[in-house]
This record gives sequence, structure tokens and C-alpha cells, in this order.
Amino acid sequence: MAKRELEEINAGSMADIAFLLLIFFLVTTTMNFPKVLEERLPQKIDDVIDPPLVKKENVLEILANKNDQILIEGNRGEIEDIKDKVIEFYVHDINSTVWPKLTPINESMANQYIEKFKVLSAQYPEDNRYADTLNRWEIKKGVIDAIGTYNEISDKAMITIQLDNATSFKTYVSVLNEIMAGINELRAELCLAKFGIPYNKIEKSKVPEDQAKVKILRAVYPKRIMKAKSKNSQG
Repeated sequence: MAKRELEEINAGSMADIAFLLLIFFLVTTTMNFPKVLEERLPQKIDDVIDPPLVKKENVLEILANKNDQILIEGNRGEIEDIKDKVIEFYVHDINSTVWPKLTPINESMANQYIEKFKVLSAQYPEDNRYADTLNRWEIKKGVIDAIGTYNEISDKAMITIQLDNATSFKTYVSVLNEIMAGINELRAELCLAKFGIPYNKIEKSKVPEDQAKVKILRAVYPKRIMKAKSKNSQG
């Protein structure tokens, strides 16, 4: 009896199938990129763009030169001095003319503006400015309900960091850390005084009640940090 020859398997289409599978996995696979520090040193830009006009009292200027020396409001200082200056920037005499304006926000004022902008936003629904202003006053009312009357820092107030192009990244990060240390110290004091709990215990909490408290504290002491245009400072 003659042996039956085995038929050869046609593998001609295997390459096409493999190629299609490769394309499928390339299209559907999510690439995981490593997380990097979002803050970066400002780069030098042209001088053709004029900076916005701001009042001197609304700005706390911190400068780090090419030798990593620190100037705070034009005066020589140390990294450790920044925190106290930040606290003074946010909390000072309400009649001060050298620091940002502080406005007492009370319940009567909040209710008055809420009613006003409710009417305006209803009359002019196409104008988002009224709705946005209404939302801001509702947030302020929430702060008052939680902690009572408070002093609101001017919305034009900001802390600026100006660097030399040769300033080290370590110095830049240290300046940022000291600024945040000052802001967080104020938030921590208010948190303990009004809520009776340490700020660091609720800052990262996922509990809705804790998150609401953190929003209130951040509304009273907002983070306003701007990186100003780099320049070559004097040694």
C-alpha cells in the first residue's frame, strides 16, 4: 500500500498576520512615561514683550543670582529668611501701604454680592463674568460659614521668583520649598485654630469633609507664585 504524502502547510500568509498583530498592539498599547518634576527653570526670552504693570506693594520679589545668593525685596538675605517674609506678605497690618491690600470679608458683604450677581447672571446668562463672580462670592460665603470673618489678600498679590540663567536648580527648588513652608505654616495655624486638627493630617486626605476644609484654608491663603523672566544678576 502506497504511503500518503503529507501536505505542506501554506505559511505564506503568516507574515501578514504577524504584521497585523504587531500594528494592533502598537495602536492599542498605552505607553507609560516616567513622571518628571513639573517645575523647570525659566528660560531666557526676548525683551520685546513688556511685563504687566503691577503695584510694587502687590509683589514679594525674590531673586537668586548666578552665585545662588538670595535677594528679598532688593535686600540680601538667606534661604531661611524667605518663609518669614512670605508670612509677613500674607499677614500684616490692614492699613499697610507696603504690602498687598487686605479686605475684611464678612457675612453681610458676601450675602449682598451673592444676591447682586445672582440677578445679573440671570439677566445676562451669555456673559460668563457675572456667573464667575457669583461663584467666587459663594466660595467666600462658604469660608465665612466655616471660620467666620477673615481678611482676604488682594487678588493681584503675587510672589515672584526671578533667576539668573546660571542659578542652580537646587537653589530654585529651595526657594520654592521656603515659599510653600510659609504658606503652609499659615494654613496649619488656621486649621488648628478653627478645626482643631493638624493641617498635615487633612492636606492629602481623600475624605470629602477634609477636602472641603483644605479648600477653605487655601482660599484664605492662596498659592500665588510666578516665575519672572530670567536675567543676568550682579554677582
